[in-house]
Amino acid sequence: MMRARWLLWLLLVPALARTQEIPKGPSLLVELGQGLNRPRGGPELYLATVQLVPQWTLVPGHLRAGVVLGAFHPGYRAGGLAGGRVTLKVLQGPPIMLANSFHVHLLGEYLPAVWSSSEKWQQWVGAGVGLEEANLLGLALKVHRSFPAGTVYARLDLTFNLLHKGKPSL
Repeated sequence: MMRARWLLWLLLVPALARTQEIPKGPSLLVELGQGLNRPRGGPELYLATVQLVPQWTLVPGHLRAGVVLGAFHPGYRAGGLAGGRVTLKVLQGPPIMLANSFHVHLLGEYLPAVWSSSEKWQQWVGAGVGLEEANLLGLALKVHRSFPAGTVYARLDLTFNLLHKGKPSL
């Protein structure tokens, strides 16, 4: 059993070796998130989100920026959101047999177009820290604050890059 795991790992490593963390060109992230929100003076409520985030690399290997389009459900109503995001890689994981294993990045979001059926238009400002593996899968922990309502939104997102850039096998 243990040998089978090692064999599988050794077969996967060459695929990871052909990827670059934050490669040049576009990426298209799909994010599914869940967490909580706390309205000013109210109880904590469950929060669910789904976002589509097309981004373009500005500095290969280090910086990308793009737009955020999504929907959210903070426990009692549904809404939509749109805005921008900047992602900055701050730490690269150790290489494993010529492959970049993971990277840690910081992200900042400004979402000036947040709407829900029971409230007026809002703006969200937020930041987070993310962990991304081979430019394919990732996790992000984010915190946003809405203005003028003062509601705090915190969530954990699972991300998947639909434009994963792996080189073809030789």
